[in-house]
Amino acid sequence: MYRQTYPDAPGMHTSGPDSHTRVSYRENPGFLSRVKNSFFGAFFGFLLFCGSFPVLFWNEGRAVQTAQSLDEGLHSVIHLSTVDVAFEHNNHKLVYFTGPLHTNKPLTDADYAVTVPAVKLKKHVEMYQWVEHEHTKEYKEGNQVRRETTYTYNNEWRSDLVNSRNFDREMGHKNPGSMPVRAETITADDVTVGNFHLSKGLIGKISHFQKYPLAKSHLVPSDPQVKVFQGAFYHSADPIRPNVGDVRVEFSYAGLSGNSELGPADHVSIVARQAGNRLQPYQTEAGDALELLYYGVLSPEKIFEAEHAANTMLTWAVRVGGWFMMFVALYLMTNILQTFVDWIPLVREILSLGLFIVNLSVSFSLSLITIALGWIRYRPLIGLTLLACAAVPWVLSRQRVRMRKEKDDKTDNILFNNLDDKAYYSK
Repeated sequence: MYRQTYPDAPGMHTSGPDSHTRVSYRENPGFLSRVKNSFFGAFFGFLLFCGSFPVLFWNEGRAVQTAQSLDEGLHSVIHLSTVDVAFEHNNHKLVYFTGPLHTNKPLTDADYAVTVPAVKLKKHVEMYQWVEHEHTKEYKEGNQVRRETTYTYNNEWRSDLVNSRNFDREMGHKNPGSMPVRAETITADDVTVGNFHLSKGLIGKISHFQKYPLAKSHLVPSDPQVKVFQGAFYHSADPIRPNVGDVRVEFSYAGLSGNSELGPADHVSIVARQAGNRLQPYQTEAGDALELLYYGVLSPEKIFEAEHAANTMLTWAVRVGGWFMMFVALYLMTNILQTFVDWIPLVREILSLGLFIVNLSVSFSLSLITIALGWIRYRPLIGLTLLACAAVPWVLSRQRVRMRKEKDDKTDNILFNNLDDKAYYSK
């Protein structure tokens, strides 16, 4: 009754099934407070601005070094004719070969009686829990800001433990304090292709997981009450209608290492340094260590082409990230100017648009300059070309100022001549 009469009063409101809304008010920050916040933002922006330069410069050096290392590897790699014998004359050289994966014994999870001839066996665990979703809206009401925060509670399968003590309303939404089953990934100790033993780095690259198919008749020795439903183990009385605290366990595998009902052993293509019958990273003169593994039968050219493509994608991702860092930094550093005029809407909008254009142009030019300086050391022609591109906005702005000045001077001369003519005829 109270909420019907006073719907805007601060406090908690029931807004629907298993959800509620809290309403609060706060005063609008004053001018001095906004200026103070802008100064803090400008200081953080300055730190971000300074940090964007080393990020961009480092990225260009990394990209060039990786590209040179890959080119060096492609020119020096040796194609092995067989993987059954490790010839001594190939020791400490970069070698390439393909073949099926092999392990000494299958991987087993004794608790669920799951056995797979693979390099990795992953156990994925989820628990049915309460999850709180928070949605906030703010409205300006005179000198105050009305803040409405709606909390909604749903039941979801989650692999992480949700602490219900942090909920806005824990009553009726309490989760267990721990996961009854621990997730883990089992990895084979020794993995070979022919007579060659893979290093931990190469084994780590075997990560193409596939779901392990479960038969409905599969029995769990540790708990006969566990049910198999839709390819997963359920610690639940009714998997279709689970309760909070029920657990779902799924298995997946990567790198089949033997012929089985799951299929033939996976073939891989490897580029690495031969050390006897073991594989290790190959240190290039350019600086990078090469240790590559790809699924399927790929030629050395295809492998290095894929690595070049990945290097290009990473380089552009860091470039965009570095530029965005610089743009945000400039925005934070110039935002204080908008704070001084935010009480004049028209001036604020014009200044905001102008600052956006200036920050965009400056961040773009400075990013190009930094990238160009990184390239000059390795590829001078490319670096100088980028420097020329970075100077385009500055040249255009200077040309526009010069043209405007010439136009103003021409207009002044015309007006001056007209005044002289009028003075002459008046005599």
